Amino acid sequence: MNREVRTHTICILSRLLLDREIINDYLTLRKIGDIMSAIVDCMSEVGHAEELVAALTHMYYSVEDLGLQLQLLRRLPASSPSLNLLRRRLAFAFFFHDQVYLSKEKVQLADFKAILHHLNKPQFDINRETNYPNLAASIAILAIGLDRGDPPSPDADENVGLAFNDNVDVLAQRIKAMFTQIVDTGASHVKRTEAKEVLESFHSCLLYAVRTKQKPRGMIWGSDTGTEKQKTMMNNFARRQGSAQV
Repeated sequence: MNREVRTHTICILSRLLLDREIINDYLTLRKIGDIMSAIVDCMSEVGHAEELVAALTHMYYSVEDLGLQLQLLRRLPASSPSLNLLRRRLAFAFFFHDQVYLSKEKVQLADFKAILHHLNKPQFDINRETNYPNLAASIAILAIGLDRGDPPSPDADENVGLAFNDNVDVLAQRIKAMFTQIVDTGASHVKRTEAKEVLESFHSCLLYAVRTKQKPRGMIWGSDTGTEKQKTMMNNFARRQGSAQV
């Protein structure tokens, strides 16, 4: 398979992933995934990065509707590092509306400051004009792009890990704020409820999958010093109980 054939084949297969009849046929969908996996892995092995960018660019400009973008991303195979990187690049390009992400290196994708800046744009404001299906699709696309957030390696400096988790916490707070702003009382607010479900799922993912360590449980005194105070209190309690039993 030469370069043109490989790129054209990936483009055709990606279009098939938008067909409802095909995505409802498990065997066909799996076969498409296997073929795409073989071609993309081959491209990565031979170092033809420009071929991957060409295929991604075709996908990027072929789909404008947020719902279809999300459908494509969910159906793209991600069974290998190269496939997952391809899908993440496309997801961030859709989320930011910027094709520069199609060629970014893995370490450049999870830019928390850029994500927060984008989330502060008008289309993410919660008000009477909010398009909740689009909001839900955008956040779901962001979740695919962020994936595990590319955390620092275990042997990295402790401050690097703390900074990463701080960035995750700030993003989680922004997502939670959007969640709490949506009022979804009544059956007429199904779209709002669905948007809240997506936000809640992403918020949980940030705290329990992206964050390298879970946040400490709530302290009685609401500060880091609470841990030592709790230990002292429990030790004193144990001593009093021991004395009472003597």
